[in-house]
Amino acid sequence: MTDCIVTFASPPVVEVVAGVAFDGLGAETSALLAAFWKERLRDKFPSLQQQPPYSPTDERFPGGGKPFTFNLNLFNPSLSNAFPAARLWVQSSDGQQLLQLQPGWFACNWRKVDAGQEYDRWPSRQSAFHQYFTELSDYLEGEGVGQPKIRQCEVTYINHITPSAAWSSHGDFSKIFRIGPPTSDSYPLEQMSAQSQYALIKDDLPYGRLHIQIAPAYGPDGKTPLYVFELTARGAPLGDNIEGALAFLDRGREAVDRTFVALTTDAMHAEWGLQS
Repeated sequence: MTDCIVTFASPPVVEVVAGVAFDGLGAETSALLAAFWKERLRDKFPSLQQQPPYSPTDERFPGGGKPFTFNLNLFNPSLSNAFPAARLWVQSSDGQQLLQLQPGWFACNWRKVDAGQEYDRWPSRQSAFHQYFTELSDYLEGEGVGQPKIRQCEVTYINHITPSAAWSSHGDFSKIFRIGPPTSDSYPLEQMSAQSQYALIKDDLPYGRLHIQIAPAYGPDGKTPLYVFELTARGAPLGDNIEGALAFLDRGREAVDRTFVALTTDAMHAEWGLQS
């Protein structure tokens, strides 16, 4: 596992998600996932909520890269009126830790609930994902379902960039990010959004993509401007079983880290306390 590529004293991270899509469970196994929560997780994650199902995006490379043919089975084909499988959110008592359980999908989230909370860094996130996915895999094997076959992995960082000495309005986009249109006194920028994607390459072949989205927003008071900067690395595991998934998540996190630094300005790095 790689350590931090760069370190900020006060990073703007508000949520981190490490997840995998896998084969081996149909919609009819939703009750088994609920039993897993009740028997193995409820002490640490006492809150249980039901959410709409999540359908992971397939990353495909028609130009010569290996296509990813993951299919998430949300329906039981034996029932003509079957409903999508529910996605379970199980949360810690303080709301910071969240696991997502769904046939074909598992994710481990960290969320910044209070302003004073600090992001606990990637090694802790990777370790938590490893622990709870291994527990789920062992439980499913013990119940006779078998080990999940991981088909795709993703790691997401969501950042809320709030006003500081470096910027004060959505029009200050170029003071935050190294991308943006030319400025003009006659046509001042009011706000800007951006979206792009980058190929992740190994041995001259793409194995995944890094997606970025930047969007203007407002704080809870409805007045304070902020920019939401979301980066997601998604692709196939770099090897078999959980070790291949961990290898992708580490490499994807590295791509997220390097791209975040490359697309933000030196002034913002100083605000966040760039240390390495």
